[in-house]
Amino acid sequence: MSFPKKTLLGSLLLLSATSAFAVDTADLRVIGTIAPTACTPTFAGGGTINYGLIPGASLSATAETALAVRTISYTITCNAPIRIGMSWTDSRRDSTVRAPYNGLGKHMGANIGFFLMTPVPAGTTADGASVDLISRTNDTAAWVLASAISPIVPDGVRTHSYAPKGTLVPGAYSNYAGTINVLSVIAPTSTLDMTRSVTLDGLTTMIVRYL
Repeated sequence: MSFPKKTLLGSLLLLSATSAFAVDTADLRVIGTIAPTACTPTFAGGGTINYGLIPGASLSATAETALAVRTISYTITCNAPIRIGMSWTDSRRDSTVRAPYNGLGKHMGANIGFFLMTPVPAGTTADGASVDLISRTNDTAAWVLASAISPIVPDGVRTHSYAPKGTLVPGAYSNYAGTINVLSVIAPTSTLDMTRSVTLDGLTTMIVRYL
């Protein structure tokens, strides 16, 4: 019968393994995605929002201080029509004072603050035509119409995409363009060493996802 044979084989393998020298192993994975086309995202102004010199006296010692909202535009250029989405990751996540928003870096070990981004649905275009900005919380969630007051969450999963007006289905285009509002907030200065210059160091990354 097959059952005793399987049992005997297992016993022989076990005996062989216990009598051999122990070894350590490590796995190497080779992964990647072959897309039918490639897309290049670009931010206006080199992708930098510069607040310049911020007087310490303009900041609150006991409460968070919001800086002026800044706006930055972006384009995503593909070499053929393709359905895409954009998600975000925060490289300063451990420095935020308001999860899940982007951190502004650290100063002498203290978190400087955070910044949040919100999309500007009005004026979003694809191949020069006005489109609806849609979003979903993960790869299996339903698409919904994006709101101008809904912050972009930099978790690498939530995704915005582009749909023909009046639909919730991503369309395939070659050139995408949109705008994002950025609001930066500084932690109470009582938590920072204000005897030294404090340098904002926020860094977030747009990820183009092929749908």
